[in-house]
Amino acid sequence: MNIKPIILKSILDSLPVGLMVIDPEGEVININRAASEILGYSLDAFEGKGWGDLFFDGEKNIDFNQIIIDIIQERKVNLQRSVSYVRSDGKILQLSITGSFLREDEEIAGIVVLINDVTELHKAHRHEKIVLEEKGALQRERAESIKNLAEAVAHQIRNPVTSIGGFSMRMLNKLDQDDPNRVYLETILAGTKRLEDVVTAVGHYTKLLQIKPTRASISKVLEKAQAGLAPKEAELSRKIKWTVHSEPIKAMIDPGLFTHALNELFLNALEFCREDEVAIEVCVFEDANWVNVEIQDSGIGISEEDRPYIFDPFFTTKAVGVGMGLCRVKRIISEHKGELKVDGVPGEGTKVVIRLPSV
Repeated sequence: MNIKPIILKSILDSLPVGLMVIDPEGEVININRAASEILGYSLDAFEGKGWGDLFFDGEKNIDFNQIIIDIIQERKVNLQRSVSYVRSDGKILQLSITGSFLREDEEIAGIVVLINDVTELHKAHRHEKIVLEEKGALQRERAESIKNLAEAVAHQIRNPVTSIGGFSMRMLNKLDQDDPNRVYLETILAGTKRLEDVVTAVGHYTKLLQIKPTRASISKVLEKAQAGLAPKEAELSRKIKWTVHSEPIKAMIDPGLFTHALNELFLNALEFCREDEVAIEVCVFEDANWVNVEIQDSGIGISEEDRPYIFDPFFTTKAVGVGMGLCRVKRIISEHKGELKVDGVPGEGTKVVIRLPSV
């Protein structure tokens, strides 16, 4: 079926994206109104003109021209890139370009280029990234303050606790087994052990190394974190039922520290469950400029009164613990310039969302 030129032109002009067709000699043989408006030329300016005549003026649009060159030289199909473009009136746009090499009976038929103006979307993404980076900087500053405070507190109590524990043990060893004073010394020793645990946890927090990011697979780090839970499952006589949906995504992370963060989150899910088995579902996917790691468990959730304090150091609802786990996780994610969100509904489990800048 032959389509009349006037109908074809109407169809092309109705497209919401720009379309340009270039023949093997480099002449623009077809362009719709959207493309001419985006590129800053009138439709008449393309008549009888080659693509090089219009766009090879100076070096301001090298990246835009390189797309066309790559399609021709490498005979690419569906080559997609985002590039900046400077119009003749000086306006700078961010364009999403999709180009394809066309063949007809093994001969070069030309190339077709789809052009989409994503300037506003690009600005929105940049603004979001700047806001998150500023938020991350504030969080890192707060984390650094907490680190310094915690380090000072740990230093001040370490020596007295060691002395109290040591002298109490010596006194306890000198008492007979039926001496009523033993219960008092045992209580003192239990208290000093608790303080020693706090000092140790603070030490681990303050000694978190500065991240050394590398382009690493999220899936491999996830597998390592899962494997690290096996000893704890055996210790608590509980099992984790895993459901993992992970795209083959890489991100700039410190594999060791990020594994530690995931391990801490999985450990929380394992410890805060009432049943012998806890279900943990992990989804790893990419959207816009972010890598997302979502973790949903079937544990006890988070109560309304506890929610404001879950990232505070030394806050814990465990019978035994010092409450530095989520505080460490938040610091690690913040060091990666990422974002951490934790939300839970009592009796319905907890959902953790980690967002990291994509590579």
